[in-house]
Amino acid sequence: MPKARKSIFAEPYIGIIRGLTARRRELGLTQWDVARHFGEDQSFVSRIERLQRRLDVHEYAVFCGVLNLEPAGLIEGITAETRKRMRKGRSGHR
Repeated sequence: MPKARKSIFAEPYIGIIRGLTARRRELGLTQWDVARHFGEDQSFVSRIERLQRRLDVHEYAVFCGVLNLEPAGLIEGITAETRKRMRKGRSGHR
């Protein structure tokens, strides 16, 4: 039987959403501004930013486009941080 997840929102995902939210604010965009690109209302972006709704890959790419971000950029930063944590965790088990 597969192990149950502790949370549907793992720390790397939370980091990506925090990065998107910070960038939106940095650009002075409202949730409404971003939501319009999805054909949605403000609550769509609010639910994503409050971790009540997950982004799929296509939505992530659109979100990044709206914010003038390269989609791989946020993921690379999160991946590097995750690798660092994994190495640190392994060093304690030797």
